Amino acid sequence: MKIIKKSLMSLLLTTASLVLLAACSRPEVKDVSKDKVTINVVAPDGLPAMAMAKLIKENTQVDGYESMDIKYSVEKSSDALVTAVLKKEPDIAIVPSNVAATAYNKTKGEYKIAGTTGTGSFYLVSTEELKKLEDIKGKTVVAMGKGLTPDLITQGLLKNMGVNGQTEVNFSYVNSPNEIIPIIATGKETTAIIPEPALTGLIATKPQVKVIASLNEQWMKIFNTTFGYPQATIIVKSELLKEHKDFIEGFLSETEEGIKWDYNNKEEFGQYCEDIGLSAKKEVLIKSLERSNLKYTGIKDSVEEYKNYFKILSELDAKTIGGQMPDEEIYMD
Repeated sequence: MKIIKKSLMSLLLTTASLVLLAACSRPEVKDVSKDKVTINVVAPDGLPAMAMAKLIKENTQVDGYESMDIKYSVEKSSDALVTAVLKKEPDIAIVPSNVAATAYNKTKGEYKIAGTTGTGSFYLVSTEELKKLEDIKGKTVVAMGKGLTPDLITQGLLKNMGVNGQTEVNFSYVNSPNEIIPIIATGKETTAIIPEPALTGLIATKPQVKVIASLNEQWMKIFNTTFGYPQATIIVKSELLKEHKDFIEGFLSETEEGIKWDYNNKEEFGQYCEDIGLSAKKEVLIKSLERSNLKYTGIKDSVEEYKNYFKILSELDAKTIGGQMPDEEIYMD
């Protein structure tokens, strides 16, 4: 009987010791709800917000990072977006690629380039029988923003084709793509350089409009690049990247999958775009996917495209990239 009691006591002590040991060796579970960090992600209305439609609509978070609370927003004004970035307000933003360089130069490296959500989506269109980009020599062409990136891309292409865009083409500049639509639709002018999704809206309004050339394809041929020029760029705060690189990589993975989803679920994509308040009509946005060139490409696979793009812009007008070529530190490791 004493032997049984001793054995029972020994068993209980052993069990208690194991429980105590397990409790001591178990990693501490941190209450992340007390340490929530808000990550502000901003995309402008148009193609960048289209690329992010699934993430914005579904309020996508990164699995395993419950402490990181992503807040998505769509910015209607490109000027307001640039101002916010230069004030270092968003943690992650999708911006025109030249703005990525400007932000890096003006904020002393506050932001780094993580990748692109799409390559060039500007097209030469006309109701005239033009054959190629060079055919605009001697003509009036409606275009966006004198001295801004779309204009510089066009000027750079023309220069390499032997056409002086400053003296041999009469560019009539407007402030936004939507201003181009009525000018061409009413016949006031016949030829324009216009991006998606405005292009699809123009063709829906006036079916006689023909797509003459893709500026992105022209860029690929002339400058011998793989993807063309990076039109929209994901920038990330350097400090956020330094402290939470795995989180950023998870976010970029979600972005890539979200863009693939756009093309595989077009009807739902259109509804999502409408739900998050994009300006263009759902039907136009769905149709515009054909020429929008939305595709996530990480910086490791696109760094040479960026270097080439910034070099050409700097030669045309260094002010468009913040006054100088950005150094290698602009690119996410």
